[in-house]
Amino acid sequence: MAAASAAAERMSAPTLDASLDALVAILVTGPDVKSVSDLAGKTIAIDDRYSESSINRVRIAMAAAGALEVQLSKGQTTAIGRLVGKEVPGAVVGLVSASAADSFPELARLRTFRVPLSPRSSNKQP
Repeated sequence: MAAASAAAERMSAPTLDASLDALVAILVTGPDVKSVSDLAGKTIAIDDRYSESSINRVRIAMAAAGALEVQLSKGQTTAIGRLVGKEVPGAVVGLVSASAADSFPELARLRTFRVPLSPRSSNKQP
């Protein structure tokens, strides 16, 4: 799980809120989540470094991917830490470019979904 945290930090730190139109949300979940829509109505962790406008865009993108009424929750613990600690079923671990999203590593015992923040972004699923 330390690898998951390290990968999330490497991928997300440089992009934060840059050019939201070209970004993809990296969503990491437990292995029991088969699709983004499985998270409908659930609370998903997101790091507190993201602005409210970024969080709103992620929420809209999650709804477009089938996760209606998802709640994004900031916390003092990192999003990936909350997922690993089983506080939440999923965590947005980064907002990255489409090319960076394509190279985000698959994490052992976790599922990774790429949720585009705009129709121009890639939406590759595991």
